[in-house]
Amino acid sequence: MTIQIKNITNISTLKDEFSKNGIVRVFDFLAQPGLDKLKISLETKVDFANAFHLNGQNRQATDAEIKALPVTTQNQLYKDIHKLAANGGGFLYGRHKIEQNSLIELRNFLGLLNSENTLEVIKEITSNSELNFADGQATRYRRGDFLTRHIDNIPGETRRIAYVLGFTEGWHPDCGGLLQFYEKDGTPMRSWSPAFNSLTLFNVDKVHSVTSIAPFAPKNRYSITGWFRA
Repeated sequence: MTIQIKNITNISTLKDEFSKNGIVRVFDFLAQPGLDKLKISLETKVDFANAFHLNGQNRQATDAEIKALPVTTQNQLYKDIHKLAANGGGFLYGRHKIEQNSLIELRNFLGLLNSENTLEVIKEITSNSELNFADGQATRYRRGDFLTRHIDNIPGETRRIAYVLGFTEGWHPDCGGLLQFYEKDGTPMRSWSPAFNSLTLFNVDKVHSVTSIAPFAPKNRYSITGWFRA
Protein backbone atom coordinates (compact mmCIF):
# COMPACT_ATOMS: atom_id res chain seq x y z
CA MET A 1 0.00 0.00 0.00
CA THR A 2 1.41 3.35 -1.06
CA ILE A 3 2.12 5.97 1.58
CA GLN A 4 2.04 9.65 0.69
CA ILE A 5 2.31 13.05 2.31
CA LYS A 6 -0.70 15.33 2.26
CA ASN A 7 -0.80 18.50 0.26
CA ILE A 8 0.73 21.10 2.59
CA THR A 9 -1.00 24.41 1.94
CA ASN A 10 0.68 26.55 4.62
CA ILE A 11 4.33 26.13 3.61
CA SER A 12 5.02 29.87 3.75
CA THR A 13 3.76 30.03 7.36
CA LEU A 14 5.81 26.98 8.33
CA LYS A 15 8.85 28.48 6.62
CA ASP A 16 8.48 31.73 8.56
CA GLU A 17 8.18 29.87 11.86
CA PHE A 18 11.23 27.72 11.17
CA SER A 19 13.24 30.77 10.12
CA LYS A 20 12.35 32.48 13.39
CA ASN A 21 12.75 29.56 15.82
CA GLY A 22 14.69 26.78 14.09
CA ILE A 23 11.80 24.50 15.06
CA VAL A 24 8.44 23.84 13.41
CA ARG A 25 5.64 21.31 13.61
CA VAL A 26 3.71 20.09 10.57
CA PHE A 27 0.38 18.61 11.62
CA ASP A 28 -1.51 16.00 9.57
CA PHE A 29 1.59 15.12 7.56
CA LEU A 30 0.80 11.69 6.07
CA ALA A 31 -2.27 10.71 4.06
CA GLN A 32 -4.54 7.74 4.64
CA PRO A 33 -4.74 4.79 4.19
CA GLY A 34 -1.01 4.07 4.34
CA LEU A 35 -0.79 5.99 7.62
CA ASP A 36 -2.92 3.49 9.56
CA LYS A 37 -1.01 0.50 8.23
CA LEU A 38 2.28 2.09 9.25
CA LYS A 39 0.92 2.83 12.75
CA ILE A 40 -0.24 -0.76 13.24
CA SER A 41 3.11 -2.10 12.06
CA LEU A 42 4.96 0.06 14.58
CA GLU A 43 2.75 -1.15 17.41
CA THR A 44 2.63 -4.86 16.57
CA LYS A 45 5.28 -5.97 14.07
CA VAL A 46 8.53 -4.07 14.58
CA ASP A 47 11.31 -5.84 16.49
CA PHE A 48 12.70 -3.20 18.84
CA ALA A 49 15.99 -3.43 20.69
CA ASN A 50 16.64 -1.49 23.89
CA ALA A 51 19.14 1.28 23.13
CA PHE A 52 21.20 2.68 26.00
CA HIS A 53 24.55 4.29 26.83
CA LEU A 54 26.96 2.47 29.11
CA ASN A 55 30.70 2.49 29.77
CA GLY A 56 31.27 5.22 27.20
CA GLN A 57 29.50 3.34 24.40
CA ASN A 58 26.09 3.38 22.74
CA ARG A 59 24.75 -0.15 23.06
CA GLN A 60 21.57 -2.11 22.49
CA ALA A 61 20.05 -5.39 23.66
CA THR A 62 16.74 -7.13 23.05
CA ASP A 63 14.30 -7.86 25.86
CA ALA A 64 15.22 -11.54 25.55
CA GLU A 65 18.93 -10.81 25.91
CA ILE A 66 18.35 -8.72 29.02
CA LYS A 67 16.00 -11.29 30.56
CA ALA A 68 18.63 -13.99 30.01
CA LEU A 69 20.99 -12.17 32.38
CA PRO A 70 20.99 -13.02 36.09
CA VAL A 71 18.54 -10.84 38.00
CA THR A 72 21.35 -9.14 39.90
CA THR A 73 23.04 -8.27 36.59
CA GLN A 74 19.79 -6.91 35.18
CA ASN A 75 19.30 -4.72 38.24
CA GLN A 76 22.87 -3.43 38.03
CA LEU A 77 22.45 -2.68 34.32
CA TYR A 78 19.47 -0.41 34.94
CA LYS A 79 21.14 1.10 37.99
CA ASP A 80 24.16 2.07 35.88
CA ILE A 81 21.97 3.48 33.10
CA HIS A 82 20.03 5.59 35.59
CA LYS A 83 23.21 6.77 37.30
CA LEU A 84 24.46 8.18 33.99
CA ALA A 85 21.10 9.85 33.42
CA ALA A 86 21.23 11.43 36.87
CA ASN A 87 24.53 13.01 35.85
CA GLY A 88 23.02 14.49 32.70
CA GLY A 89 23.74 11.84 30.07
CA GLY A 90 22.30 8.70 28.63
CA PHE A 91 19.13 7.22 27.25
CA LEU A 92 16.93 4.15 27.32
CA TYR A 93 14.34 3.46 24.63
CA GLY A 94 13.42 0.95 21.95
CA ARG A 95 14.87 1.46 18.49
CA HIS A 96 14.85 -0.20 15.10
CA LYS A 97 17.03 1.25 12.36
CA ILE A 98 15.22 1.25 9.02
CA GLU A 99 17.30 -0.88 6.65
CA GLN A 100 16.85 -3.20 3.68
CA ASN A 101 15.59 -6.04 5.90
CA SER A 102 13.01 -3.86 7.69
CA LEU A 103 9.26 -4.18 7.17
CA ILE A 104 8.03 -3.00 3.78
CA GLU A 105 5.93 -0.31 5.49
CA LEU A 106 9.03 1.21 7.07
CA ARG A 107 11.03 1.00 3.87
CA ASN A 108 8.20 2.63 1.94
CA PHE A 109 8.07 5.47 4.45
CA LEU A 110 11.80 6.10 4.21
CA GLY A 111 11.47 6.00 0.43
CA LEU A 112 8.77 8.64 0.68
CA LEU A 113 11.03 10.92 2.74
CA ASN A 114 13.73 10.51 0.12
CA SER A 115 11.46 11.20 -2.83
CA GLU A 116 12.14 14.34 -4.83
CA ASN A 117 8.78 15.85 -3.89
CA THR A 118 9.19 15.37 -0.12
CA LEU A 119 12.79 16.57 -0.11
CA GLU A 120 11.74 19.72 -1.96
CA VAL A 121 9.01 20.38 0.63
CA ILE A 122 11.48 19.98 3.53
CA LYS A 123 14.04 22.15 1.76
CA GLU A 124 11.42 24.85 1.30
CA ILE A 125 10.20 24.79 4.90
CA THR A 126 13.71 24.83 6.37
CA SER A 127 15.31 27.08 3.70
CA ASN A 128 18.07 24.47 3.44
CA SER A 129 18.87 23.64 -0.18
CA GLU A 130 21.74 21.25 0.63
CA LEU A 131 19.53 18.41 1.91
CA ASN A 132 20.17 15.25 -0.14
CA PHE A 133 18.66 12.33 1.76
CA ALA A 134 17.07 11.18 5.00
CA ASP A 135 17.75 8.22 7.27
CA GLY A 136 15.34 6.87 9.86
CA GLN A 137 14.66 4.71 12.88
CA ALA A 138 11.46 3.53 14.50
CA THR A 139 11.36 4.31 18.22
CA ARG A 140 9.32 3.02 21.14
CA TYR A 141 9.28 4.60 24.59
CA ARG A 142 7.82 2.44 27.37
CA ARG A 143 7.28 3.35 31.01
CA GLY A 144 10.56 4.64 32.43
CA ASP A 145 12.22 5.18 29.04
CA PHE A 146 13.91 8.53 28.40
CA LEU A 147 16.42 10.51 26.34
CA THR A 148 18.42 13.11 28.24
CA ARG A 149 19.36 16.58 27.03
CA HIS A 150 21.68 16.70 24.00
CA ILE A 151 22.22 18.08 20.51
CA ASP A 152 22.26 16.10 17.25
CA ASN A 153 25.06 18.06 15.59
CA ILE A 154 27.84 15.46 15.68
CA PRO A 155 31.30 16.38 14.30
CA GLY A 156 32.02 14.54 11.07
CA GLU A 157 28.35 13.78 10.45
CA THR A 158 26.24 15.32 7.67
CA ARG A 159 23.11 15.84 9.79
CA ARG A 160 21.36 19.13 9.07
CA ILE A 161 17.67 18.85 10.06
CA ALA A 162 16.29 16.45 12.67
CA TYR A 163 12.75 15.11 12.36
CA VAL A 164 10.27 13.31 14.60
CA LEU A 165 7.01 11.90 13.21
CA GLY A 166 4.57 10.93 15.96
CA PHE A 167 2.34 7.84 15.85
CA THR A 168 0.70 7.93 19.28
CA GLU A 169 -2.96 8.90 19.51
CA GLY A 170 -4.67 10.48 22.50
CA TRP A 171 -1.49 11.06 24.50
CA HIS A 172 -1.81 13.04 27.75
CA PRO A 173 1.15 15.33 28.55
CA ASP A 174 1.14 14.17 32.17
CA CYS A 175 2.37 10.81 30.85
CA GLY A 176 5.74 12.32 29.88
CA GLY A 177 7.41 11.60 26.58
CA LEU A 178 7.53 15.32 25.80
CA LEU A 179 9.91 16.59 23.14
CA GLN A 180 11.53 19.26 25.29
CA PHE A 181 13.70 22.05 23.89
CA TYR A 182 16.17 24.14 25.89
CA GLU A 183 18.30 27.24 25.68
CA LYS A 184 22.04 26.62 25.42
CA ASP A 185 22.37 27.15 29.19
CA GLY A 186 19.79 24.43 29.90
CA THR A 187 16.82 26.72 30.54
CA PRO A 188 13.66 25.01 29.23
CA MET A 189 12.19 26.76 26.18
CA ARG A 190 9.18 24.84 24.97
CA SER A 191 7.86 21.30 25.07
CA TRP A 192 5.60 19.43 22.68
CA SER A 193 3.46 16.51 23.70
CA PRO A 194 3.30 13.58 21.26
CA ALA A 195 0.67 14.20 18.59
CA PHE A 196 -0.47 11.65 16.05
CA ASN A 197 0.74 12.23 12.47
CA SER A 198 2.66 15.39 13.37
CA LEU A 199 6.11 15.98 11.87
CA THR A 200 8.52 18.05 13.97
CA LEU A 201 11.53 19.55 12.20
CA PHE A 202 14.40 21.28 13.99
CA ASN A 203 17.98 22.35 13.46
CA VAL A 204 20.50 19.81 14.73
CA ASP A 205 22.10 22.37 17.07
CA LYS A 206 18.90 22.66 19.12
CA VAL A 207 19.29 21.27 22.64
CA HIS A 208 16.46 18.81 23.27
CA SER A 209 15.37 15.73 25.19
CA VAL A 210 12.51 13.26 25.49
CA THR A 211 11.19 13.36 29.03
CA SER A 212 10.76 10.10 30.94
CA ILE A 213 7.57 8.13 30.38
CA ALA A 214 5.52 8.15 33.58
CA PRO A 215 4.84 4.85 35.42
CA PHE A 216 1.11 5.38 34.95
CA ALA A 217 1.26 5.89 31.16
CA PRO A 218 -1.42 3.62 29.67
CA LYS A 219 0.45 2.89 26.43
CA ASN A 220 3.76 3.26 24.62
CA ARG A 221 4.98 6.30 22.71
CA TYR A 222 5.85 5.50 19.10
CA SER A 223 7.59 7.62 16.49
CA ILE A 224 9.90 7.53 13.50
CA THR A 225 12.90 9.80 13.85
CA GLY A 226 16.05 10.62 11.94
CA TRP A 227 17.90 13.33 10.09
CA PHE A 228 17.81 15.00 6.73
CA ARG A 229 21.45 15.05 5.65
CA ALA A 230 23.63 16.94 3.19
